[in-house]
Amino acid sequence: MIWIAYFILAIFFAIQAFSLVSIVQQNDVKLKKRKVFPKVTILLAARNEELLIIRSLEAMEKLNYPKDKIEILIGNDASTDNTSVLVKDFIKGKPHFKLFEIDKTLGNGRGKANVLGQLAQHATGDYYFITDVDVKLPENWILGLLQEFTKEVGIVSGTTKCERGGFFATLQSLDWLHFMGYIKAFANIGVGCTSVGNNMAVRAEAYWQTGGFEKIDFSITEDYKLFKEVTSRGWQWRTTMHEDTLGLAWYIPSIKEMLHQRKRWLIGARELPLNWKFMLVLYGLFIPVLVYLFMVDVKLAMAIWFSKFLIQSFFIIFLCIGVKCRPFNYFHLIIYELYVLVNTVSTALFYWLPIKSVWKGREYNAEYLSAVDASPATEKKHDVECI
Repeated sequence: MIWIAYFILAIFFAIQAFSLVSIVQQNDVKLKKRKVFPKVTILLAARNEELLIIRSLEAMEKLNYPKDKIEILIGNDASTDNTSVLVKDFIKGKPHFKLFEIDKTLGNGRGKANVLGQLAQHATGDYYFITDVDVKLPENWILGLLQEFTKEVGIVSGTTKCERGGFFATLQSLDWLHFMGYIKAFANIGVGCTSVGNNMAVRAEAYWQTGGFEKIDFSITEDYKLFKEVTSRGWQWRTTMHEDTLGLAWYIPSIKEMLHQRKRWLIGARELPLNWKFMLVLYGLFIPVLVYLFMVDVKLAMAIWFSKFLIQSFFIIFLCIGVKCRPFNYFHLIIYELYVLVNTVSTALFYWLPIKSVWKGREYNAEYLSAVDASPATEKKHDVECI
């Protein structure tokens, strides 16, 4: 048993060390001046977003890109609050903003994928930029993602972390940046994982080669599905991590909502390639291995735990340097280590509980997913809203 534990730890620390070195060695990305500005379309799905929709739209209005070369298409996904009214008031006198009421499903599309698929039908840009209402975009977001496109690249992802506020929000910010760091570390050597569904751009030509979301098999994690379909057709991909493409997501206010979010992610992770599934399992195995070592040799277990904390902390520090965000202090890094342990265990338990998967107040049950004539306006309403 002890040798199995040592073997798992050896692989675990090898990946940790590799990820740290990969991030430390990556080059700083500079924003290039452009002479040509292609037409771009932003696709935004909105469902019961009255608390955050103005924050999102104000950030888009400040984007550093010619107004005559940008269109912003907003799909109101059967909201039952004041989302539609707020959007209509905001976009008055702004012809590059357009609001669409989504009251039916199109092909295989469901939820956010359905909204994006229908908005794409109206898009006239050469590139489709996709984000979420809860994400505040930096002013150079379009320019930052756009410069990653070469003629071979079909899809580009930026980095998102939670906006820092209170203590719980700060821990979520740490967690998002930490996870995104692994995606970028492996992307640096050409190992892809997924798109970042709230911070990405896809070439229109590449998107329509897939048939659009109405033709793509539905998945709760529609970003991964699109990434898979685009790259399977020979298109290259890019993942960026710098301040010009750093989105700031609004933090999740409750543990219950966060667990639903993580469950949705893990359901989507079933479709990930074997190497990334192995990574997730390996990460989860660290905790039972550590518990076992505490029963065998307390000093050894403490040394291993401290080593993991040290590598992890340096990794996060260099990630902060990469995106030029305010660094986290030692107290945050220490508490975050405990947060990771508790979060990993609770997420695993919640994943296996017989609880429905819910997103934005919508339950993705078998009946809904198989209904050809499903209508967003006639679905069940739930108390939980997962971001």
